[in-house]
Amino acid sequence: MPQLGTEQGVYGLYRSGSLVYVGKADNLRTRLDDHRCKISGRKNIHLDEMTFSALYVSANWTALAPETSLIRHFRRAGLCEWNGNGFGPHDPGRHRELTDKRPDGFDMQYPIVDEWAVAEVKAGRYSALDLLVLLKQSLPYLLRYEVEEADGKKGSYRKGHTAYRDVFVEVSGDAMSARDLLKLVADQLKWQATVFPSHMILYNETHRYKFGKTL
Repeated sequence: MPQLGTEQGVYGLYRSGSLVYVGKADNLRTRLDDHRCKISGRKNIHLDEMTFSALYVSANWTALAPETSLIRHFRRAGLCEWNGNGFGPHDPGRHRELTDKRPDGFDMQYPIVDEWAVAEVKAGRYSALDLLVLLKQSLPYLLRYEVEEADGKKGSYRKGHTAYRDVFVEVSGDAMSARDLLKLVADQLKWQATVFPSHMILYNETHRYKFGKTL
């Protein structure tokens, strides 16, 4: 979206010409590119179906008021079905997973493409941490894996966990699927990898999730 500026503003997303989401952003180009990336990694929907409109808002104004007014107006018309339906950028979090809370409507209707071909991963030998970091940075949806805390704070995904040290994975081909690559790491660690409609996780656990499938 090179023609789009980086100013703040409000925007609408349309699927097949119908308004499905209204949002605000401090940087319109970045936010809309995030949405493009997210939709590209979902089943039952294609980027070719999507268009957008955007309105820049002066830096002297807050974008919140126009967004709230637009959502209220279009919801009365039966539109904006993705607002309040789990479309926005967020991590569901461990509590939601462990309590088996039902995924949001957007994720149930448009689950992730867990067979996503990860072009950034070439055949070769990787440390478990290097492969996990590369996966996390390459996928169009969330991958969360166990990391160690430091001084009571959540650790960095780039540093990972001590269990990843001295563990290596042989990737047999270029552009393998996300699920196959994650399973390679899980098998080497003897940890559990799970796919949810919205994301994938890797933890040292044995847990049956109501809405997740173990790899």
